[in-house]
Amino acid sequence: MPLTGGDLEGAKVDATLSFPAGIKQAFSQWRVGFSTTISDRDVQVVQGSNPGESPVKFYFDQQSGLLVRVVRYANLPVGLNPTQIDFADYREVSGVKLPFRWTVTWTDGRSITELSQVQPNAAIPAARFAKPAAPAPAKSPKP
Repeated sequence: MPLTGGDLEGAKVDATLSFPAGIKQAFSQWRVGFSTTISDRDVQVVQGSNPGESPVKFYFDQQSGLLVRVVRYANLPVGLNPTQIDFADYREVSGVKLPFRWTVTWTDGRSITELSQVQPNAAIPAARFAKPAAPAPAKSPKP
């Protein structure tokens, strides 16, 4: 399914989070917000935005500096649709701390992803990224 509008903006943010070194460059404007608490941890809120796009809020644990939450909005025909992503269970992989659990919550649902292992720089065949073939047309029932 092709992504457009707010869904495409959200996918870009999600992709940027997969390679966090690019977060700073992904937004042209940054603003530091008020501190708050998430799960008994003090966090610093930082908001990134680009002209014509909805802002994205990043919540960083003040003690560890790790990203614990992202809140982004997709501008859809029905209005702004929030998506919250909570990161947890950080583990070191090749010298980098990665979340092994994240929970994505949106207006009418939730998805939880838990990793058991991460293999950095694993070879992935190019065919895995090919667009899937269109489904075969449905056969009409015989009279």
